[in-house]
Amino acid sequence: MKQKTLFILVLILSISFSSVAQNTEIKSHRRSYLKLAEYKNKFPDKKIVFTKGKYQVYKNDTLILIEDKAYLNRVSVPYEEKDSTFLEIYKDIVYRKYSNKESASRQKEYMRLWNRPIKIYFASSLDSYYKDVVFKAATSLSEKIDSLNISFVKEAKDANYVIYQIKDENPIQYTSKINNNNYIDYYISWNRNRIYDTALEVNLLKYKQFPKEIHANYILQNFYQTLGRFYKTNKLPCKSMFSVCNKSNKQFTEKDLELLKYHYSYGICKFTDLKTFEEIHNKTKAKLKKGNRVRFYHQY
Repeated sequence: MKQKTLFILVLILSISFSSVAQNTEIKSHRRSYLKLAEYKNKFPDKKIVFTKGKYQVYKNDTLILIEDKAYLNRVSVPYEEKDSTFLEIYKDIVYRKYSNKESASRQKEYMRLWNRPIKIYFASSLDSYYKDVVFKAATSLSEKIDSLNISFVKEAKDANYVIYQIKDENPIQYTSKINNNNYIDYYISWNRNRIYDTALEVNLLKYKQFPKEIHANYILQNFYQTLGRFYKTNKLPCKSMFSVCNKSNKQFTEKDLELLKYHYSYGICKFTDLKTFEEIHNKTKAKLKKGNRVRFYHQY
């Protein structure tokens, strides 16, 4: 609860003190303040010194300068407006807002994404055709999305993403958490909704009659889903990688790219649940209607 309150307060302060053009991303060491009560809650063991430069009064509120190093390196970005159609699609692939009929389960869904570089290891068991397909897709994404950093490593110990293939009865499995009776499957590990490890398994003991092009397309569909624990939706055309349609000739569309870019932008509501995501968007849009400029801060 404290984290949510702090986030909203930083939003308010950014509206009040921002004097930078809205379309600019800034890396800065700007001075940050918290209201006195919030400061005491956030830093209960820190002594508050009321000397010049350490505090200020703004609209009858006493604001205390934050000197904690964790707040010094931040990215300042404007609120990224999206139309309601786009946001409803996004909420379905991230939170299963419409595809999950159980409202209680839906409320437990959180936004998950990689906040560290992805280092992919191709196991020796993986056919070179599939390696090439994933390599091209991942490299293209990494070039187009600044905060999605994907590279490739030669040793499994250096990786946090392993892709391997089962093609005989005694395979090497890189995780026991995947049911190897499935065709293509993955397992994602996260902490506080930050993804830190993934394994993608390709079981070619099944559907051996399929040509490589079909296997490759299904591998890519699963690969894109692992980039944010994404779900499939019926709100996108069947050709989309995130469409619920069971097709073997899907494409990575412009809309798919837009969704991924939005997910990995420095925008608001990162790692939150659906309710928080919607509440903060609604409050922000209300601020914009009043003519306020809204900026958000993220650590870098």
